[in-house]
Amino acid sequence: MATTVEQIQQLMQELGPAMPEIDAVVQTEEPSWAIQFSDESILVIEPAEEPPRLVLSSELGTAAEAVERQVYEALLSYNLMWRDSGGVKIGLAGPKGTLIISTELPLEGLVLADLQAAILRFMKVTGSWQRYVAQTEGEPAPLPGLGGNSFQMHA
Repeated sequence: MATTVEQIQQLMQELGPAMPEIDAVVQTEEPSWAIQFSDESILVIEPAEEPPRLVLSSELGTAAEAVERQVYEALLSYNLMWRDSGGVKIGLAGPKGTLIISTELPLEGLVLADLQAAILRFMKVTGSWQRYVAQTEGEPAPLPGLGGNSFQMHA
C-alpha cells in the first residue's frame, strides 16, 4: 500500500499536465508541493497523517493597519462558520505576520478530478480573501456572498 506522500506524489505528477492554468509544480524536501498558477498565485500542498489528507494553503498577505481590526474580525467570524465555509480556515503566521488560508482534503478515494475541483474552489475563495485583505483604508468592502449576518463563501 502506498504511503500518504507516495499517493500525493502520484496526484501531483498528474495534476500539472491536467490543468492548463498551472505553470509549475515543485516538490520541496519536507515534502510539500508548491503549485504556481499562470496568475502568479501559489498554492502549497502538504501531507498530513491520521487520517491521511492533503493540507492546501496559500498566503493572503497582511492587513493594512487602518483596516486591520475589521479584517481580523471578519476572518474570526469566517473561521467560526466552518459549516458554511467548507472547513476553510484563516490564521495569522505570528504577530504582524502574513494571513494564511487553508483547508484539508481526505486522501482516501481522492482522484485527480476531485483534486482539480477542490483546488479551483479553494483558489476562488483565496482570491476573494486576497482582494479583501488588500484593502488599505476605510471600512472594508463586504465580502463576496455576504448576506446579512451569514457568510456564504464556500470552498
